[in-house]
Amino acid sequence: MRRFVCAALLLLAAERPAHAQWPWQLLGLLKPDGRIDPSLLTECSGLVQSLRYAGIFWALGDSGSGAVIVPVTAGGALAPGWEQPVRVEGWKNYDWEDLALDGKGNLIIADVGNNSGKRKQLMLHFVREPKPGDTVVRPTRTLRVHYEDQKEPSPDFDCEAVFCADGRIFFLTKRRSDGQTVLYRLSGDSPHRSNALRRVSSFPVGGMVTAADVSPDGKMVAVLTYTSVWVFDYDRRKGDIFNGTVRRMPFFAWQGEGLAFDGNNSLVVANEQGQLFRVALDDFETVKP
Repeated sequence: MRRFVCAALLLLAAERPAHAQWPWQLLGLLKPDGRIDPSLLTECSGLVQSLRYAGIFWALGDSGSGAVIVPVTAGGALAPGWEQPVRVEGWKNYDWEDLALDGKGNLIIADVGNNSGKRKQLMLHFVREPKPGDTVVRPTRTLRVHYEDQKEPSPDFDCEAVFCADGRIFFLTKRRSDGQTVLYRLSGDSPHRSNALRRVSSFPVGGMVTAADVSPDGKMVAVLTYTSVWVFDYDRRKGDIFNGTVRRMPFFAWQGEGLAFDGNNSLVVANEQGQLFRVALDDFETVKP
């Protein structure tokens, strides 16, 4: 335990952006409110709240979990009406890292993990949100995507955070070199060729981004790192999240990998082990420029 806490404190120290003026503070060790049964999902890597079914969240894991998505309650139990995870037919889980909703009744499965930076075919799978009792779902379409400014292999082009706002799909990179995250926007939706991800802006989160989600009212984007949750105002005119008010809460949740809004005033964080933590936006502090 002591070894993990010390490591987390070092991460927090490294995660302080150069422009931030808030003082050093101890990590808040969150207490879990529930846990996704390991028999349903291993190595949880993505989470999003259902827009069709109140109180239900969809979760997925990386390659070790197989090609399944799991409907769970806020406490981590299998959602009522389902007897098992829903298998995604026709595609392998190469490195599924996040889930998003496109506002049209579709879940977006982001197969975009790229730890080594050598992967050339990143993919987004669109599936209709399954109904209670469904055991299999097949993507209605799949898009291949690539970073337009990636000239050579680099782990700075890894990504675990995808969200959709105003019908536009955004990616936040998990950079290892400088504590920045870069915001990209998908350009194009051709099923016949790879579609470019165009750089929008960047921000010094001071750590590695592992998840993101947009609030139900579309006004905020929450971004998760291993030792913080950030909340940014979404600029609809510019399609950017780094132009407005910035809020932050430091915490430690044992390798947080999934993040979802639960209404407009609270968030649910999932760690790799499937533990679920709830945080209120009232507990966040504004970061001054």
